[in-house]
Amino acid sequence: MIDIKKVLVNIDLTPSAIKAVEWGKTIAQLANAELILYYDMEELEAVGDYANLFAFPIDPDLEEKTKEKVKKAFYRYLEDFKGSYKYKFVCCGKKKLAEYIQENQIDLAVLNEKYLSIVSKLPCQVLITK
Repeated sequence: MIDIKKVLVNIDLTPSAIKAVEWGKTIAQLANAELILYYDMEELEAVGDYANLFAFPIDPDLEEKTKEKVKKAFYRYLEDFKGSYKYKFVCCGKKKLAEYIQENQIDLAVLNEKYLSIVSKLPCQVLITK
């Protein structure tokens, strides 16, 4: 039997992220594993770059507001989850995902198809959803 202690699910506010959460929840519950909801804050970096380039103001609380928006978006999908879960907000990109998985000894990553190009570089089992 495979021992799964940590399940990472990439959440990016797309419809496929909802399916990924459902898969991740099911597997985490069956394995009695921790569920980690991973959000790449790459778009905030881009907003900051554009703000600097075009000299327009940016909300100083944008990062915290984004985190709350993400948590609110997935709250109802986690109401029925009977296990431990946490959110992890990381910036920026696919390389950071691989590093996080390695450093935190993730056993299974449930990712949407935009991550297909890096699956071979990830040090864990991967389930791709679409």
